[in-house]
Amino acid sequence: MTAQKLTILILIFISMISCDKNSMTDEEVICEIFPQLIDSLRINKSNLIPPPPPPIYDKDSNFIGIDSIVAKLIIEQHEKIIRKIDSIDSRILIGLIDTSLTIDLVDIQQRTYPDSLTIQKIILDNKQIKKPLIKWNLELIQTPLNFQLKYKSDLNEKYSNIWRIKDRKFGGLIAVSRIYYDKDNRTGFLQFETYPFYLEGVSYFVIIERINGKWKIKKILMNWIT
Repeated sequence: MTAQKLTILILIFISMISCDKNSMTDEEVICEIFPQLIDSLRINKSNLIPPPPPPIYDKDSNFIGIDSIVAKLIIEQHEKIIRKIDSIDSRILIGLIDTSLTIDLVDIQQRTYPDSLTIQKIILDNKQIKKPLIKWNLELIQTPLNFQLKYKSDLNEKYSNIWRIKDRKFGGLIAVSRIYYDKDNRTGFLQFETYPFYLEGVSYFVIIERINGKWKIKKILMNWIT
């Protein structure tokens, strides 16, 4: 076998090995699991909810019910507002915090979770890897057709208060960390946070696995809630 043929065979072998590794960017992996996160974490509610109907009290100030006539009018008015918004853009708007979250791997190692062994293995495989913070590339994160993802900084420029957006169905903010993979690139680990309302938020650890070339959510673990 000539040296040239040997070199070609080696290159083909290396290429085959590389194809089995995860060459996707973090954004592309997030794109694959985003619909699953929407379903699992119910990131599908908007800030546009009808106000509560007025209560009715008796002469002794005891609550006896609600004004059903007014309640019906409130719902009809709310549906009218939603129809008007939908006629312009029916997607649920979600704000993405521009820069990736930082995962405290030391803190995670001190915790106990149902999948602690999986998490510990991923952390061990990344012991010598330092992942810098990045600004997410929204062009690589495709969302379902009924959702729109925008940078939080862009929303802050457009709206004086993003928690009082009235011209869109606003689903709140999300924040995402870089993804850590095991050495075989078969399992991944990330932190994902949701902020549906002002001063309210939930943080999760998400374990993902690659099945038939596609990334799927294996387990979602609670981190903290406010």
